[in-house]
Amino acid sequence: MSMWSNVISMDKCYERELRYILKELAKIKDVSYAQEESRLREWIYLACACETRDDVEEKINGIIETVYLAFLKTAYFKERIPLYNFNHAKCALLSSIVCFDNDFESGIIQKTLANTLDLNVDGIYNFRLKSLKEAWDEVAQVAARLLENSVCDEDVFDVASFIAGSDGGRNDILIDGRTVKNVTEHKTVVPISLFDDEEFDMLFAIIKEKPREIVVAGNDFSRPMLDSLSRITKVVETA
Repeated sequence: MSMWSNVISMDKCYERELRYILKELAKIKDVSYAQEESRLREWIYLACACETRDDVEEKINGIIETVYLAFLKTAYFKERIPLYNFNHAKCALLSSIVCFDNDFESGIIQKTLANTLDLNVDGIYNFRLKSLKEAWDEVAQVAARLLENSVCDEDVFDVASFIAGSDGGRNDILIDGRTVKNVTEHKTVVPISLFDDEEFDMLFAIIKEKPREIVVAGNDFSRPMLDSLSRITKVVETA
């Protein structure tokens, strides 16, 4: 049987990202992988049958894209925007900024990965995605300037609306307890571990779905969580 193989590598300082990659790889049934590490770097060797290559590559590229557009993009903006006393409002602002323009950026990343042999994740980020980071820097400067005069959560939400307002909502979301579903796309919304806080992670995950309307059928989330969602889009609470 002919086999396809590739390798993912990344500096070990990216602990959270590496954990995510390994967790998601374990969900792909058609791929085998093995790990190797040095003092500073981790390698994940991948292999699958050639007949499943297209599906496996698509899933792996999706995992790497999430590393760029969720983990590393979030870290990029957290370093450049003053978000002191981080709360639900500031998480909503950061999430709105990070999720803005993701469709366009996804195209750039997928094209870059398609023309790459080895998946050197941080190398690609540092040297081949400079145009993305230049665009991010402009947004960060605008957000930082707008936040200079913000004195309350209301002001923070105004900044979020200004920056992400043109992106537009397109999906209907249902919250039932702590289960969140994208009704439009018939899928469960699964958060990733970005903030070490369950509600902040879910807030990011919901904003990433570009909500048009959120129906709350049953709720285990805090009031600040629901208030943040209602500032982002229309929220309907049912009995």
